[in-house]
Amino acid sequence: MPKTISITSVSLPAFLRASLLAACLALAPWLAAEDALLNDFSKRPEIEKRLAAVRSEISALPADADAALRERLQQLEALCQFHLSAADVAAKAQGERENAAQAATAWRGFPQPPPYSILLLDEVRETLATLANSQRAGEAQLRIFAAEIEAARDKLQGYQQAERRSLEAAATAATPELRLTAERSVKLDRVASRIAAEEIARVSLRHEAQQAELSMVRSKSELSERQLKALDGKTAFPQADLDAIHQRIAAERAEAVNALVAASQRQQPPNPLLAWKIEFLDLEKKFWDIRFGAFAKKDSGTRKAALASLAEFKSRVDDWTEIAQLRLAGGSAGATEIDPAQLREGLLRVSQMQRRIGFVIADLKGGHLQTPVLDRFISGARSLMDAELYLAEETDIVDGRKISTYRAVTPAKLARLALILTVGWLLLRFVSNRVRRIISGKANIPPATAELAAKCAFATGLALLVVYGLNTVHIPFTIFAFLGGALAIGVGFGTQTLLKNFISGIILIFERPFKVGDSVEIEGITGNIRSIGLRASIIKHGNGIDTLIPNSTLLENKVTNWNLTDSLLRHSITVGVDYATPTREVSRALLAVAADHGLIFKDPEPEVRFEDFGDKALVFRLLFWFDTTKTNRDTLASDLRFMIDKAFQEAEIVIASPRSEIQFDPRSALRVELAPTSTLSVDTTDPTIQPNLNSP
Repeated sequence: MPKTISITSVSLPAFLRASLLAACLALAPWLAAEDALLNDFSKRPEIEKRLAAVRSEISALPADADAALRERLQQLEALCQFHLSAADVAAKAQGERENAAQAATAWRGFPQPPPYSILLLDEVRETLATLANSQRAGEAQLRIFAAEIEAARDKLQGYQQAERRSLEAAATAATPELRLTAERSVKLDRVASRIAAEEIARVSLRHEAQQAELSMVRSKSELSERQLKALDGKTAFPQADLDAIHQRIAAERAEAVNALVAASQRQQPPNPLLAWKIEFLDLEKKFWDIRFGAFAKKDSGTRKAALASLAEFKSRVDDWTEIAQLRLAGGSAGATEIDPAQLREGLLRVSQMQRRIGFVIADLKGGHLQTPVLDRFISGARSLMDAELYLAEETDIVDGRKISTYRAVTPAKLARLALILTVGWLLLRFVSNRVRRIISGKANIPPATAELAAKCAFATGLALLVVYGLNTVHIPFTIFAFLGGALAIGVGFGTQTLLKNFISGIILIFERPFKVGDSVEIEGITGNIRSIGLRASIIKHGNGIDTLIPNSTLLENKVTNWNLTDSLLRHSITVGVDYATPTREVSRALLAVAADHGLIFKDPEPEVRFEDFGDKALVFRLLFWFDTTKTNRDTLASDLRFMIDKAFQEAEIVIASPRSEIQFDPRSALRVELAPTSTLSVDTTDPTIQPNLNSP
């Protein structure tokens, strides 16, 4: 449906609304084309429509129009033309891809029967090597296009933000001059947004064409590999081929020698390329002779001698290649100028010889006739890492309309993200530990505060690390919508307990009903809190054993915190003494013991309570206060019991011990019987006491 352009009348003066309406109407042809065929943005008819619309805008500009606006519209016109060229390139690449795929599918073998010439084998090998180089170059070009798309997207976002700021400035302008300046910025930024959108589409089209070209290269490589496999073990090197090679080399050498002689007769400086060519032709003749001998004899001695000679040849050819590349890169600095075209031709010849020497060395060493295994492994691994696992859609707003683009999620991006997260995780662990040590080293700062600060620093850094990693590898956040939709139900059921403990941990960290170092008692477990994590907390027992307790348990169950609000704690020790002991002596002895112990507070004072007249003893309780940060409750109680025992012995106070007494009523008669089994029975008529004593 066509785009409707409207400007609200709220908070805008009439003349400002009119100017903005005129600017929007000028953009209407391009906006309508984009809105009508948004999915066919890079189709040739739509590009031509936009090009015609831009040309109409340029022709409609008055003579005194803004020069910057005219320049940007002309830039947009040129970019549309480039977009048309990219569409032609993409169409051509797609056609070549289809032709290459059909050729690879239709090939059924060589027309002539084996054995095949070794020159045909070299030709197929060189074709495969050239295609491998083309594939690497194409993959590098894809990366360049991807970077250009990212840069254009950033520009688009910047222009859109600038346009919104200019609109706000125009609406709030204090003077007509400021309003005119803001309206001019709106027009310029809007055209710049169109330029960026066109650039994104153009480069995306080039990216698509490059992918088609890579697919064509892969089809041709597949065909060459099939041909190479068909030639494996079925090649021959007849004398006729060697004679033909000798004749070609001799003819080229004679031509080079004649050219040098003619230059000398004309008293001209010799061309260094001719001297190099003669030396190269002599080396090439030796190469073919050595190869022919190794192919014909195939014994170990000949193979070793050939390998040694070929290694020397390869070193010299590598030097020539480096010299030619440096000459091409830096120009000729010698006394005689060298024709760059002839130098490039010689470089191609030397590179061909370089590859052939490598082929022969691989054959003599028993290597595969195709590309080396390591190269094939690297190429396969690179293709696997660049495979598109998922396409995440991103939507941009251009002049109020959505333009959708896609970013691929590949194993290479995921590997880079995993590396970033791993390194960042280790750095965050180091930083959080450093924060904990720095804060805990300050005076009057408890360990719980240092632990909380370290965890907050780690959580904040982790969130920023995830955002940085995703932006660095260009993985959009919209991928989480897909993952969340696919895994929401399973993760929801599977992580109920985990989320419950996680939320409980956050509550414990911020509400702080427990702190690290607190002495707690829960479900029969008594110990000190060692750490409070996001999922579980660790309680350390007095015997050194650590117990992990889920955070939800600490919130849902009854927990005793011995030092929640204060580190001062009152404790008591109960002791029973004999009934004959003076009670005041017992009280004075217990208070003296409490006064002698250095860890018991004098204020509040210790207190002795006469608890009860027990069945076997008089029960006293010593109550005292102490600081839990300085001593352990059980250790202090043990010390006091030792001191009480010593003090009672010195005061001749008898601690009551458990005992049982049997009393007989003297008014009742006892009957004693002797049984044959030597059992002594004592019976009494008292119904409450009937002892039975047995002895062997």
